Amino acid sequence: MIKLLKIPLLLCIFTILITFILNYLGVITTITRDSISYAVLISIINFSVFVILTEYSYKKSNKLFLLYNVGGMGVRIFLMLLLVFITIKFLKVDEFEYIFTFFLLYILFLVYEINIIRRKVEKPKKDSKEIKNVVQ
Repeated sequence: MIKLLKIPLLLCIFTILITFILNYLGVITTITRDSISYAVLISIINFSVFVILTEYSYKKSNKLFLLYNVGGMGVRIFLMLLLVFITIKFLKVDEFEYIFTFFLLYILFLVYEINIIRRKVEKPKKDSKEIKNVVQ
């Protein structure tokens, strides 16, 4: 499970580090830094929930696999909408920067999620030894 989180966590840490450096240099404002940081935090929460549900549903029956992944997608979307609404309503953020960053990270993580599911569901290729045994 930790292996699946390595690339997204590195991306998020890199993004937050860059925003803090740009804020320190005066290139971006504090509100922009906070907007990007909140979007990164919510995106990593979304991806973490995906990883937990995927790991739990792996090697279960097809019905449970679909229930956890498709049902989990509905729960995650509702959770993300709730968190986005709370962030925009109660925290001091620039809405356009926040939504743009969140949308960009959501798309990137969604592509990564599809690759994870694809790799898990693909059947491994048979070794040449097994093919030789069948032929003999």
